[in-house]
Amino acid sequence: MYRVGICDDDQMFCSRMEEMILSLSQELRQKIEVEVWFSGESIMRDLSRQESPDILFLDIELYQQNGIDVGNFIRQNNDYIMHIVYVSSKQEYAMQLFRIQPIDFLIKPVLKEQVKEVLQRSIRQKGNDKSIFEYQKNGAFYRILCQEILYFVSDNKKVRIVMGDKAEEFYGKLKLLICNLPEQFLMIHQSYIVNLEQVSEYSYEAVKMRNGDVLNISKPYRKDVRKKILLYEKERSHGELL
Repeated sequence: MYRVGICDDDQMFCSRMEEMILSLSQELRQKIEVEVWFSGESIMRDLSRQESPDILFLDIELYQQNGIDVGNFIRQNNDYIMHIVYVSSKQEYAMQLFRIQPIDFLIKPVLKEQVKEVLQRSIRQKGNDKSIFEYQKNGAFYRILCQEILYFVSDNKKVRIVMGDKAEEFYGKLKLLICNLPEQFLMIHQSYIVNLEQVSEYSYEAVKMRNGDVLNISKPYRKDVRKKILLYEKERSHGELL
């Protein structure tokens, strides 16, 4: 699921954009969910307590908290994952937008082909970005930074994501999961996938995670796990020396 946000105080514009984006979902063969806000205050309030959209079409000339305020709010909350596309009837904001790092700037009236090109580019970049882990639970989609994940553990038909002092669960299988994870994730047991960046100690039979959890490496995996851990440590040390 690809989530699109629209924030503009012109309700007619929002309605046209929503229709345009939903029609493009068929052309792009991408499931798209659209959420609309009509003020900077409302989107800032909601983003403080819910998942961010993948891309946000954001009007600059909002009434009170303008689009630049909203963009700064997003980035100051360390959200550099969300793609921001600024929309305006003027062209005079380039320098003010530099630090917010939008992926595009569209001048009204916005054309369907412009929106299609931006969506294609954003979807392609998101697809190549493995720094985010996305999972589905109770019909909703959630995203977690991979660097925050210590390990995955399989429990019957559920997968638990362990992240320091908290955990999340969803239905899934580890053997399917490992294929879509970054290279620092390693399967050490039919019930465990660990993030090598979160391993504090390791031996031939077990690994100790940074939160103190000790996970066994099953016998069929030990030789391959040891080889991959040593290779990973070598590559990481080489990278730090460069």
